Amino acid sequence: MMKTFLLFILLLCHLHASELQRHYIVNHHYVLLSDIIPHVKQDATLFTMKPHKHIMRIKEKKLLTLLHDYGYTHFTSKYSYIYFTQRSPINTQKIKKAIYQLYTKSYKNIKIHTIDVDARSFMKQLPKSYTIHFKRKAPLSQNLIFYIQTPKKRRIFFNAMIKANIQVLIARKNIHKDNPLNSLNTKKKSIILSKFFAMPLQILKKNLYQAKHNLHQGKILTTRDVVSLVYIHRGALVSVTLHNNGIIINFSARALQNGHLHDFIKVKNENGKTIRVRVRGHNIAEVI
Repeated sequence: MMKTFLLFILLLCHLHASELQRHYIVNHHYVLLSDIIPHVKQDATLFTMKPHKHIMRIKEKKLLTLLHDYGYTHFTSKYSYIYFTQRSPINTQKIKKAIYQLYTKSYKNIKIHTIDVDARSFMKQLPKSYTIHFKRKAPLSQNLIFYIQTPKKRRIFFNAMIKANIQVLIARKNIHKDNPLNSLNTKKKSIILSKFFAMPLQILKKNLYQAKHNLHQGKILTTRDVVSLVYIHRGALVSVTLHNNGIIINFSARALQNGHLHDFIKVKNENGKTIRVRVRGHNIAEVI
Protein backbone atom coordinates (compact mmCIF):
# COMPACT_ATOMS: atom_id res chain seq x y z
CA MET A 1 0.00 0.00 0.00
CA MET A 2 2.84 2.37 0.93
CA LYS A 3 4.65 1.61 -2.36
CA THR A 4 1.49 2.44 -4.28
CA PHE A 5 1.16 5.72 -2.39
CA LEU A 6 4.79 6.67 -3.08
CA LEU A 7 4.39 5.86 -6.77
CA PHE A 8 1.30 8.05 -6.83
CA ILE A 9 3.23 10.95 -5.23
CA LEU A 10 6.10 10.55 -7.72
CA LEU A 11 3.66 10.50 -10.62
CA LEU A 12 1.90 13.59 -9.28
CA CYS A 13 5.21 15.43 -8.98
CA HIS A 14 6.15 14.41 -12.52
CA LEU A 15 2.83 15.68 -13.90
CA HIS A 16 3.35 19.07 -12.24
CA ALA A 17 7.03 19.37 -13.24
CA SER A 18 8.05 22.12 -15.66
CA GLU A 19 10.89 21.57 -18.13
CA LEU A 20 13.45 24.36 -18.46
CA GLN A 21 14.06 25.63 -21.97
CA ARG A 22 17.54 25.35 -23.35
CA HIS A 23 17.57 28.95 -24.57
CA TYR A 24 15.88 32.08 -23.23
CA ILE A 25 15.71 35.54 -24.79
CA VAL A 26 15.85 38.35 -22.21
CA ASN A 27 15.12 42.06 -22.64
CA HIS A 28 17.97 43.38 -20.50
CA HIS A 29 21.63 42.85 -19.68
CA TYR A 30 20.53 40.69 -16.78
CA VAL A 31 18.26 37.71 -16.16
CA LEU A 32 15.07 38.11 -14.14
CA LEU A 33 13.05 35.45 -12.43
CA SER A 34 10.14 36.51 -14.67
CA ASP A 35 12.21 35.64 -17.76
CA ILE A 36 11.79 32.01 -16.72
CA ILE A 37 8.48 32.18 -14.88
CA PRO A 38 6.13 34.77 -16.47
CA HIS A 39 3.71 36.65 -14.18
CA VAL A 40 5.77 35.82 -11.09
CA LYS A 41 4.36 37.49 -7.97
CA GLN A 42 7.67 38.95 -6.78
CA ASP A 43 10.40 39.42 -9.36
CA ALA A 44 14.13 39.18 -8.71
CA THR A 45 17.42 39.47 -10.59
CA LEU A 46 19.07 36.07 -10.94
CA PHE A 47 22.18 36.84 -12.99
CA THR A 48 23.95 39.81 -14.57
CA MET A 49 25.90 39.46 -17.80
CA LYS A 50 29.52 40.53 -17.98
CA PRO A 51 30.25 43.96 -19.50
CA HIS A 52 30.15 43.95 -23.31
CA LYS A 53 28.69 40.43 -23.25
CA HIS A 54 25.18 39.69 -24.46
CA ILE A 55 24.92 35.97 -23.81
CA MET A 56 25.58 33.82 -20.78
CA ARG A 57 25.64 30.12 -20.00
CA ILE A 58 24.47 28.78 -16.64
CA LYS A 59 24.82 25.24 -15.31
CA GLU A 60 21.42 23.65 -14.94
CA LYS A 61 22.19 22.54 -11.35
CA LYS A 62 23.02 26.11 -10.36
CA LEU A 63 19.83 27.46 -11.92
CA LEU A 64 17.64 24.73 -10.41
CA THR A 65 19.14 25.38 -6.95
CA LEU A 66 18.46 29.10 -7.32
CA LEU A 67 14.87 28.48 -8.40
CA HIS A 68 14.48 26.12 -5.44
CA ASP A 69 15.65 28.89 -3.10
CA TYR A 70 12.85 31.10 -4.44
CA GLY A 71 10.32 28.35 -3.78
CA TYR A 72 10.02 26.94 -7.31
CA THR A 73 10.86 23.28 -6.77
CA HIS A 74 8.89 21.78 -9.65
CA PHE A 75 11.41 22.55 -12.42
CA THR A 76 13.56 19.94 -14.17
CA SER A 77 16.05 20.10 -17.02
CA LYS A 78 17.34 17.71 -19.67
CA TYR A 79 20.14 20.13 -20.59
CA SER A 80 23.49 20.50 -18.79
CA TYR A 81 23.58 24.22 -19.52
CA ILE A 82 20.88 26.87 -19.97
CA TYR A 83 21.60 29.80 -22.28
CA PHE A 84 20.37 33.39 -21.96
CA THR A 85 20.69 35.87 -24.82
CA GLN A 86 19.92 39.57 -24.67
CA ARG A 87 17.28 40.57 -27.20
CA SER A 88 18.78 42.24 -30.26
CA PRO A 89 17.66 45.84 -30.99
CA ILE A 90 16.88 45.12 -34.65
CA ASN A 91 13.95 45.84 -36.94
CA THR A 92 12.36 42.50 -37.83
CA GLN A 93 9.37 43.80 -39.83
CA LYS A 94 10.67 42.38 -43.13
CA ILE A 95 11.20 38.97 -41.50
CA LYS A 96 7.78 39.04 -39.83
CA LYS A 97 6.17 39.82 -43.18
CA ALA A 98 7.88 36.78 -44.74
CA ILE A 99 6.65 34.58 -41.87
CA TYR A 100 3.13 35.97 -42.25
CA GLN A 101 3.16 35.13 -45.97
CA LEU A 102 4.52 31.62 -45.27
CA TYR A 103 1.73 30.76 -42.81
CA THR A 104 -1.14 32.41 -44.70
CA LYS A 105 -0.09 30.50 -47.81
CA SER A 106 -0.03 27.22 -45.87
CA TYR A 107 -3.33 27.68 -43.99
CA LYS A 108 -6.46 28.84 -45.79
CA ASN A 109 -8.32 30.20 -42.77
CA ILE A 110 -5.56 31.20 -40.37
CA LYS A 111 -5.96 34.10 -37.97
CA ILE A 112 -2.52 35.27 -36.82
CA HIS A 113 -2.52 37.16 -33.52
CA THR A 114 1.20 37.79 -32.93
CA ILE A 115 4.57 36.94 -34.45
CA ASP A 116 7.61 37.21 -32.17
CA VAL A 117 11.07 37.04 -33.76
CA ASP A 118 14.42 36.87 -31.95
CA ALA A 119 17.97 36.39 -33.17
CA ARG A 120 19.66 33.39 -31.56
CA SER A 121 22.79 35.48 -31.03
CA PHE A 122 23.01 39.16 -30.14
CA MET A 123 23.30 41.57 -33.05
CA LYS A 124 23.07 45.36 -33.12
CA GLN A 125 21.69 45.51 -36.66
CA LEU A 126 20.66 43.32 -39.55
CA PRO A 127 22.82 42.97 -42.67
CA LYS A 128 21.98 45.43 -45.44
CA SER A 129 21.15 42.58 -47.80
CA TYR A 130 19.95 39.07 -46.99
CA THR A 131 17.57 36.31 -48.01
CA ILE A 132 15.25 34.41 -45.65
CA HIS A 133 15.25 30.61 -45.58
CA PHE A 134 12.63 28.32 -43.98
CA LYS A 135 12.59 24.53 -43.70
CA ARG A 136 10.01 22.74 -45.83
CA LYS A 137 7.99 21.62 -42.79
CA ALA A 138 8.31 24.94 -40.96
CA PRO A 139 4.58 25.85 -41.01
CA LEU A 140 3.66 22.66 -39.15
CA SER A 141 4.66 24.25 -35.83
CA GLN A 142 4.03 27.49 -33.96
CA ASN A 143 7.75 27.48 -33.02
CA LEU A 144 9.97 28.31 -35.94
CA ILE A 145 13.75 28.05 -36.42
CA PHE A 146 15.06 29.63 -39.62
CA TYR A 147 18.01 31.61 -40.91
CA ILE A 148 18.85 34.60 -43.06
CA GLN A 149 21.77 34.43 -45.47
CA THR A 150 24.01 37.28 -46.61
CA PRO A 151 25.47 37.56 -50.14
CA LYS A 152 28.70 36.15 -48.68
CA LYS A 153 26.80 32.99 -47.56
CA ARG A 154 26.90 33.88 -43.87
CA ARG A 155 23.95 32.35 -42.02
CA ILE A 156 22.30 33.98 -39.01
CA PHE A 157 19.73 31.89 -37.14
CA PHE A 158 16.48 33.09 -35.58
CA ASN A 159 13.66 31.78 -33.41
CA ALA A 160 10.04 32.77 -33.97
CA MET A 161 6.81 32.12 -32.11
CA ILE A 162 3.51 32.38 -34.00
CA LYS A 163 0.27 32.65 -32.03
CA ALA A 164 -2.63 31.86 -34.32
CA ASN A 165 -5.92 30.05 -34.76
CA ILE A 166 -6.49 27.74 -37.70
CA GLN A 167 -9.50 25.86 -39.05
CA VAL A 168 -9.08 22.10 -39.46
CA LEU A 169 -11.20 19.07 -40.24
CA ILE A 170 -11.87 16.45 -37.57
CA ALA A 171 -13.63 13.10 -37.63
CA ARG A 172 -17.25 13.60 -36.60
CA LYS A 173 -17.41 9.89 -35.68
CA ASN A 174 -15.27 6.78 -36.05
CA ILE A 175 -14.36 6.31 -39.71
CA HIS A 176 -13.30 2.92 -41.07
CA LYS A 177 -10.44 2.43 -43.49
CA ASP A 178 -11.33 3.09 -47.17
CA ASN A 179 -14.56 4.92 -46.27
CA PRO A 180 -15.10 8.11 -48.31
CA LEU A 181 -14.75 11.37 -46.38
CA ASN A 182 -17.69 13.75 -46.54
CA SER A 183 -19.69 16.27 -44.52
CA LEU A 184 -21.51 13.45 -42.73
CA ASN A 185 -18.41 11.96 -41.07
CA THR A 186 -16.21 15.09 -40.79
CA LYS A 187 -16.65 18.64 -39.51
CA LYS A 188 -14.68 21.88 -39.27
CA LYS A 189 -13.13 23.04 -36.00
CA SER A 190 -11.10 26.10 -35.01
CA ILE A 191 -8.00 25.28 -32.91
CA ILE A 192 -4.85 27.00 -31.66
CA LEU A 193 -1.88 26.33 -33.92
CA SER A 194 0.60 24.14 -32.01
CA LYS A 195 2.50 21.35 -33.77
CA PHE A 196 1.61 18.78 -36.44
CA PHE A 197 3.54 15.90 -37.97
CA ALA A 198 1.75 16.41 -41.30
CA MET A 199 -0.29 19.22 -42.83
CA PRO A 200 -3.87 19.15 -41.51
CA LEU A 201 -6.76 19.02 -43.94
CA GLN A 202 -8.62 22.33 -44.01
CA ILE A 203 -11.03 22.00 -46.91
CA LEU A 204 -12.84 18.80 -47.88
CA LYS A 205 -13.52 18.63 -51.60
CA LYS A 206 -16.42 16.42 -52.54
CA ASN A 207 -15.58 12.87 -53.63
CA LEU A 208 -11.82 13.39 -53.31
CA TYR A 209 -10.54 11.49 -50.26
CA GLN A 210 -11.04 8.24 -48.40
CA ALA A 211 -9.61 7.12 -45.04
CA LYS A 212 -6.14 5.62 -45.29
CA HIS A 213 -6.67 3.79 -41.98
CA ASN A 214 -9.25 3.69 -39.18
CA LEU A 215 -9.86 7.16 -37.75
CA HIS A 216 -11.22 7.78 -34.27
CA GLN A 217 -13.88 10.35 -33.45
CA GLY A 218 -12.32 13.77 -32.80
CA LYS A 219 -9.13 12.97 -34.75
CA ILE A 220 -7.61 15.95 -36.57
CA LEU A 221 -7.30 14.82 -40.19
CA THR A 222 -3.95 15.31 -41.92
CA THR A 223 -2.49 14.37 -45.28
CA ARG A 224 -1.14 11.21 -43.64
CA ASP A 225 -4.66 10.03 -42.83
CA VAL A 226 -6.17 10.15 -46.32
CA VAL A 227 -5.62 8.90 -49.85
CA SER A 228 -7.34 9.74 -53.08
CA LEU A 229 -10.78 8.19 -53.35
CA VAL A 230 -10.82 4.99 -55.44
CA TYR A 231 -13.48 5.43 -58.15
CA ILE A 232 -12.95 2.06 -59.77
CA HIS A 233 -11.91 -1.07 -57.88
CA ARG A 234 -10.06 -3.96 -59.48
CA GLY A 235 -12.57 -6.56 -60.71
CA ALA A 236 -15.48 -4.10 -60.89
CA LEU A 237 -17.72 -3.88 -63.96
CA VAL A 238 -17.02 -0.55 -65.68
CA SER A 239 -19.18 1.40 -68.12
CA VAL A 240 -16.84 2.53 -70.89
CA THR A 241 -17.49 5.20 -73.53
CA LEU A 242 -15.69 5.34 -76.89
CA HIS A 243 -15.91 8.34 -79.23
CA ASN A 244 -15.23 7.35 -82.84
CA ASN A 245 -15.78 9.81 -85.72
CA GLY A 246 -18.74 11.45 -84.02
CA ILE A 247 -20.24 8.13 -82.98
CA ILE A 248 -20.53 7.30 -79.28
CA ILE A 249 -20.13 3.63 -78.40
CA ASN A 250 -20.87 2.34 -74.90
CA PHE A 251 -19.78 -1.06 -73.62
CA SER A 252 -18.97 -2.83 -70.38
CA ALA A 253 -15.53 -4.05 -69.31
CA ARG A 254 -13.87 -5.56 -66.25
CA ALA A 255 -11.32 -3.39 -64.37
CA LEU A 256 -7.87 -4.93 -64.15
CA GLN A 257 -6.65 -2.45 -61.50
CA ASN A 258 -7.82 0.23 -59.08
CA GLY A 259 -8.29 3.72 -60.43
CA HIS A 260 -8.61 7.22 -58.93
CA LEU A 261 -10.34 10.08 -60.71
CA HIS A 262 -8.53 10.93 -64.00
CA ASP A 263 -6.18 7.92 -63.63
CA PHE A 264 -5.37 5.76 -66.66
CA ILE A 265 -6.12 2.09 -65.98
CA LYS A 266 -6.51 -1.12 -67.99
CA VAL A 267 -9.83 -2.89 -68.48
CA LYS A 268 -10.79 -6.07 -70.36
CA ASN A 269 -13.87 -6.13 -72.60
CA GLU A 270 -16.19 -9.06 -73.26
CA ASN A 271 -13.94 -10.25 -76.11
CA GLY A 272 -10.96 -10.50 -73.75
CA LYS A 273 -9.21 -7.49 -75.27
CA THR A 274 -7.26 -5.24 -72.87
CA ILE A 275 -8.01 -1.54 -73.33
CA ARG A 276 -6.44 1.54 -71.71
CA VAL A 277 -9.08 3.94 -70.38
CA ARG A 278 -9.30 7.07 -68.24
CA VAL A 279 -11.40 7.15 -65.06
CA ARG A 280 -14.24 9.68 -65.30
CA GLY A 281 -16.42 8.71 -62.33
CA HIS A 282 -17.56 5.85 -60.13
CA ASN A 283 -17.22 2.76 -62.37
CA ILE A 284 -17.24 5.09 -65.40
CA ALA A 285 -14.35 5.39 -67.85
CA GLU A 286 -13.57 6.68 -71.30
CA VAL A 287 -11.27 5.40 -74.04
CA ILE A 288 -8.67 8.06 -74.78
